[in-house]
Parts: sequence; structure tokens; C-alpha cells
Amino acid sequence: MRGPTAGDFAGRHDPDAFTAALPRRDRATLPFDPDALPAGMAVMLDTSVYIQRLRAKLPAAVIACIDARPVLHSAVACAELAISAGLLEPSHPGTARNRAAITTLLGTIPATDIVAPSASAWTEAGMIAGILARTQYSTLPRHARAPDRSVGQDGLRRRLLNDTLLFLGARERGAILVSMDRADMSLLLRFHPDARVLLFAAA
Repeated sequence: MRGPTAGDFAGRHDPDAFTAALPRRDRATLPFDPDALPAGMAVMLDTSVYIQRLRAKLPAAVIACIDARPVLHSAVACAELAISAGLLEPSHPGTARNRAAITTLLGTIPATDIVAPSASAWTEAGMIAGILARTQYSTLPRHARAPDRSVGQDGLRRRLLNDTLLFLGARERGAILVSMDRADMSLLLRFHPDARVLLFAAA
């Protein structure tokens, strides 16, 4: 009997069914309340959580929620943090301090606590990210782009892919994804309403 293929993972969502932008959800309908979450469920941290904690702008209620639960660190978020450290210009006067903050943070994350999205999640994430790039942001195929729009559009697609990988990675681990990315998480919850997300705004 044939096993699942990458086509099966991509085919969980029909791109032809998405011909217009998905409407944004009202803030009151989104999961901003830590007290509404099931007790004891693990959390996975979006990259924004690490950044806001470094800036001392993570809300106290979110810190309390995270500290009271098992924490899973996504390989996607770790990679985004490492990219940030690598991108810093060596000659800039703030680079040494900012890079040290990131590398010190990465040094506190045990490898045994890092989890990666499955092959299934990667392929499904690609389909979802492509649908959202087309419907929400009107990105163009490479041959139709003006040169000054190419880098920005590629960056948008990578951002959507990473956000979707974090979302699906948390879902397949049965964890709550903690994120301040209201715009993208609102859209991703339309693909999997059963996923658990905790949104927050910087303090």
C-alpha cells in the first residue's frame, strides 16, 4: 500500500479555493487571554517572545504563563535569532552588545529542548505561505517583479513560511504558540482553528 507523499501534505489545502483576501478578525475574537488556556499545556515561543523579553517588554501575564509551563523551543525561532546575530554589521558600535545578548540567550537553550517541524509540516507550510502571500499581499512571480520589489517579496515569503512553520510545529507538538504576530496568526488560525495560540502586545 502506498504511503503518504509530499503531494498529500501540500494537498491538505486547495489553493484554488482561495481567490480573495481572507478578512482580518476582530481583536476581541483572538486569543489574548492567558487565563483561558488549558492548564499544564506546553508552550512554544515565537521569535518575538525572545526579542521582547530581551527588551524587557514582555507583559507580566505572559511571563507568568510561560514560566508556569513546559517550554519547547522551535528550531525555526532559534534559526531566526541566529540570523539576526549574523546579520549585525561588525563595524557598528552597537553590534557587540546586541550580538552578545542574542548569543547569550541561545546559550541558555538546551539542544534537548529544541524541536523541529516535521517534513509534513514543512510541505504544508509551503502551501499555506504561498496562498497567504498571493491573497493577502499580492506578491508577484519572479518574472513579473520590478527589480526594486524582488528582495522585499522574497523576504515576505520567507517570513510567512517561518510563521507558518512555527504555527504548525506547535500544533503537531500539542503546544500553545506564544506570539505577538496578531496579523499572521489570525490568518493561520483560519486554516487550523483547533491550534492553540496566545497573542500579546508589547508592554
